[in-house]
Amino acid sequence: MISREYLDHLEEALAIAESANYEVVDIIKRSRPGRRLSDEAARRISERAHRANAEVIIYYGNLEPSSLYKLEKESKLKVLDRVLIILEIFALHAGSKESKLQIEMARLKHELPLIREYIRRAKAGEQVDFLGPGRYAFEAYEKHVITRIARIRRELDELRRRVKTQEQARKDSGVVLASIVGYASAGKTSIFNAITGERQPTGPEYFTTLFAKHKMVNFNNTKIMLIDTVGFVRDVPAEIIESFYSTLQEASLADVLIFVVDSSEDVSAIREKVAAGVSLLSKLNAINKPIILAMNKIDLVARDDLNKKESLVRELLSHMGIKADLVEVSAVKKLNLEALLEKVSESARGAGGPSETLRQGVRAEARPQADAR
Repeated sequence: MISREYLDHLEEALAIAESANYEVVDIIKRSRPGRRLSDEAARRISERAHRANAEVIIYYGNLEPSSLYKLEKESKLKVLDRVLIILEIFALHAGSKESKLQIEMARLKHELPLIREYIRRAKAGEQVDFLGPGRYAFEAYEKHVITRIARIRRELDELRRRVKTQEQARKDSGVVLASIVGYASAGKTSIFNAITGERQPTGPEYFTTLFAKHKMVNFNNTKIMLIDTVGFVRDVPAEIIESFYSTLQEASLADVLIFVVDSSEDVSAIREKVAAGVSLLSKLNAINKPIILAMNKIDLVARDDLNKKESLVRELLSHMGIKADLVEVSAVKKLNLEALLEKVSESARGAGGPSETLRQGVRAEARPQADAR
């Protein structure tokens, strides 16, 4: 089921469900606003789910714990809201200890209000063992969750201190830190691979990158540490921003941001995604630094169309008070990657126009990678 505030983003909702390895068998569009479900709405959704032989109900939106409880009780099925489905994708791609801890903490924090709703209902005399072992087990689990969250937070704080120390050491050594940021599936990892020769996973699935990946390249006697980061998504839930702070922190610690935009998308999608990215960067206090807008996939766009989209982006950023250089690139064709790195070097040293050595190209500390968008 997709909630009213995300009705215009059905394609995104389907892509996220598929990225979590779910096959969508039915779609219910909710026309009413709000985070509450009536008893009748929960009954109708449950009936549709059972007619479709669904094993899980995904509510692509935000529901109050009481409504989640109501839907689970009525359907006797597992119910995932937007936060939980995103966290399931994160769990599929998690590799480092840090990312696994972040995912666990985000999930526990998000589930805690629902656990408390189960306990509240049990104390009021309702039967709550349709998906679990009952009130007392839920109370014991609540204590376990609170203790576990505190322990994870301490471990993550220590990991964050290490990351900050490492990044500061890189800065002190004269290395330029350039974080590649942007909306999910814009082509951040493809650009990272094309420049560095790495073969990090890419594809249409959401969140193939969960923890930052680093690679040093030398460009015209400038050492640049390229950092591939987790992709943005509209209206990132607060739980995910906090829990993934140490991954997203790479953007706030960087000297320069490379903001990747998929220029092959339509104008409305580009407008929304650029705005969402700027909003998230602002929340991370990462907006007040040089920004280079990398318009990726230019090989898929006609010249006139590309000009219109670039004008739109420039106008949008201007209205938001953001100054950014713009570079047209293609990861698959390896177009203008030297110009992109020149802008990074230029922005880091606060200099003017491109250098005479631009034509010498890039010398990366790895072999060039095969074409990948």
